[in-house]
Amino acid sequence: MHISKLNCTFASGFANLNPPMISTNEYIQLKAFARQDGFFLGVIWTIMFASFVASMYNPAFQVGYIAIALATPFILFYYLKHYRDRVLKGSISFRRAFAFTAFTMAYASIILAGATLVYFYFLDNGTFISTLKESLAVPEVRKLFTDAGADMAEIDRQVAEISHARPIDIAISTFSNCILLSIPLSLVLALMGRVKVPSQPPPKGRG
Repeated sequence: MHISKLNCTFASGFANLNPPMISTNEYIQLKAFARQDGFFLGVIWTIMFASFVASMYNPAFQVGYIAIALATPFILFYYLKHYRDRVLKGSISFRRAFAFTAFTMAYASIILAGATLVYFYFLDNGTFISTLKESLAVPEVRKLFTDAGADMAEIDRQVAEISHARPIDIAISTFSNCILLSIPLSLVLALMGRVKVPSQPPPKGRG
């Protein structure tokens, strides 16, 4: 069995995400800044992924993984605020803010998926899955998951499915999960970051 792949609807949706009421040059500018910030976010996510892999061998690395995961919304909002204040002179619509944030996460997702592909294709050699299975075989760990309400049979099934997946399947799944996460997060950040230009009162006529 393979991990379910990215629905083409999401890919086409991001490809055609062009906020109305802006010119072609403004749209190109938006994507350029999103691509630049997406690159840096992708590097940060790659460090997060490396911390997650390292935490399988040394639990101390969980701190880095969790810290970056929790910091992601704040990093994205910083990028959005910088784009709004430095490029758009302090004003941005909800739609443009959503497009910028969604594109930024889409570009970052490509980088993370690429890093995942490289790791599982060239570096892992089955180590990740074997370590994961060993961890889940520990009675204390299984009890911890059970006490948290997790279905261990479902977890075992998912691990078995992942163990038969190809590196490209894992990379595609990583990308699709990031895209799914980007939609609600972009909506929230766009609501927080939008700033309208105050409407100018009409000039008064001379009496």
